[in-house]
Amino acid sequence: MERLTYGGNNRFPTWSSDSKSVVFQSDRNGDRGLFWQPVGGGEAAQLTKPDAGEAHEPESWYGDTLLFSVTKGSDVSLWMLSLKDKKPTPFGDVHSATRTGAVFSPDGRWVAYATTERGTTTIYVQPFPAIPGVKYHLLPRGGQPKHPVWSADSKTLFYNPGPGQFESVSVTTLPGFAFGNPEALPRPFPGAGPTVRRPYDITPDGGFVSAVAAGQSVSGRSAPPQIQVVLNWFEDVKTRLPSGK
Repeated sequence: MERLTYGGNNRFPTWSSDSKSVVFQSDRNGDRGLFWQPVGGGEAAQLTKPDAGEAHEPESWYGDTLLFSVTKGSDVSLWMLSLKDKKPTPFGDVHSATRTGAVFSPDGRWVAYATTERGTTTIYVQPFPAIPGVKYHLLPRGGQPKHPVWSADSKTLFYNPGPGQFESVSVTTLPGFAFGNPEALPRPFPGAGPTVRRPYDITPDGGFVSAVAAGQSVSGRSAPPQIQVVLNWFEDVKTRLPSGK
């Protein structure tokens, strides 16, 4: 294990789409802006300079575009930054009272995110680049869905509809955008607690990696802190579904 960053508090590391760089939040210059650094070494470069009272947090990276959130007071808005011109612009007029967990689809054509307004959390999908007024509302089986994650082929969206729950929904984009019927799935990992930014993610080969709270095991019993990696999870789920699903 090699230490990458020095100076200040550095949080929320997010990989570039080519896996050669990491963007993260740092307070080394007295604010909570975004910095960019090659994983092979070299100096970190500051990407954003927050206004007074703001905090910037990286969300997802595709090509030369970085999605990041801007938190000011109780409002969280979603922005994007072109790494070519370093110019931040709002993405889709997205506002929330909590973290959005925004994430690009692997093909770069869509952005999924969760918003909380008036106590209700909802997942939306918008095209990228954003088209004014165009967003698609996911209607889950129930609960307050959050933490959307795309499958590697951009055809399935996984999310957490409530404590201890897990669901997926198919996504079709031609001839028009549409969600399939939400499907309840066995959850192969426990909850990681409200302070964890992204409690699980999917690997390119369809496995899942998840965060486990200190002292908790997958079964819920006491255990040393660890990271759980679930391999071939989606293939195993398909074998348990009725024929034709």
